[in-house]
Amino acid sequence: MWTVLLIVGVTLSIVTFFSIKKGRKSKTWPKTKATVVSAEVEEKHEYDEDGDKHVYYYPRIHYDYQVDGQFYNGFKYKLLEASMSKRKAHAFISNFMTGDILTAYYDPEKPTESVLQPGEQKYLYVFFVIGVGLMVFSLVKLFI
Repeated sequence: MWTVLLIVGVTLSIVTFFSIKKGRKSKTWPKTKATVVSAEVEEKHEYDEDGDKHVYYYPRIHYDYQVDGQFYNGFKYKLLEASMSKRKAHAFISNFMTGDILTAYYDPEKPTESVLQPGEQKYLYVFFVIGVGLMVFSLVKLFI
């Protein structure tokens, strides 16, 4: 059991570490003007093991931008998007109208990747600490 918790802790720590690192790096990405093409709420339907249906709502802001003469399409407003309530998702997209000019931040090593809000998600730090805690606790239990 402690070995499994150790593996979970290591995995969680590594995944969140690299997500935080990429988010922090996105703050230094070059920016460019982007034009809103459309804004919509994507619904994802999932069923749990009991057959109960769960609906998740993700705002999608579709925008076009240009880097070094090449045109790209983006849809992420953050690197890691989390679902929202239906009301919040619709309220969020209501701020974006077709034709609006925005600032997009793109990865200079991979210009196809862009976001409207650069930076790491603060909740990732909580998961990182949980991962490290699981590792330490598991190691203590395994070797003491």
